[in-house]
Amino acid sequence: MKKLALAALLIITAMLFISCQEQPGSNVTTPTVALQQSPLEGPTPTPVIPGLPENYDPSSEEDPDAFLGASGLPTERIYAGATPIPLSPVDMPTPPPRDPLVFSFATYTATNLGISFESVAGYTVDDSKADTYVLTEPADQVKENFPVTFTFSITPVSANYSNATMRNDLRTFAASLGQVNYSEWRVSEAAERTLLGKPGFYVTYRGVRYDGAIVRGRIHYAHLDNNRLLSIHFVGPGEYNTDYTEVFRRIRDTLKAV
Repeated sequence: MKKLALAALLIITAMLFISCQEQPGSNVTTPTVALQQSPLEGPTPTPVIPGLPENYDPSSEEDPDAFLGASGLPTERIYAGATPIPLSPVDMPTPPPRDPLVFSFATYTATNLGISFESVAGYTVDDSKADTYVLTEPADQVKENFPVTFTFSITPVSANYSNATMRNDLRTFAASLGQVNYSEWRVSEAAERTLLGKPGFYVTYRGVRYDGAIVRGRIHYAHLDNNRLLSIHFVGPGEYNTDYTEVFRRIRDTLKAV
């Protein structure tokens, strides 16, 4: 009897277990799904981009002030996944416009050349050579470590010296100036303009020195009577070219024979 009772109990238990696993009218078992953390429920690790500093935030590229150094000036910019690009000079702030220089003028007489003209007062004169007269900006007025000079000279030429030869000589002389101390050199085309009422040509030039300084200049030739060639040559710092070109015009407009 005990054995029959135990067998009956086991059968009842098995039937109860089966009824809990199956739903009436269906033999499909519901799968167990492991829940995963939603991306919104926790921080997503920041991808590591080769070549960038540790903990670099690419979103900082949207903030222009993020690239200012301690001095308040732009420094080297870092772009995510790109080669660093220097800001200067493209992104440098535009400097405020500079006021034109104000000059006082005086009359200079180059006795050795037989000419007089007006130029900036107080310049140093060098007339130690018979065929040359040089005006040099005083040391206390020098800008960008490059003194302004105006050089006048008169040299003899042949009786058949032509305007075409004068123009070629002018271009050759201007080109020769850029062969030493300059990494870049450009000369304009020769333009025709009289000087002292005589036929002449002038060119302008621009040079970049090896230290990065820019210089500008102008050379004017004129074929005078008695087979003489007059030359006026101005050179100065590039930033002040407009100011000293006006001085050059003042010289040209006031130039006369004495």
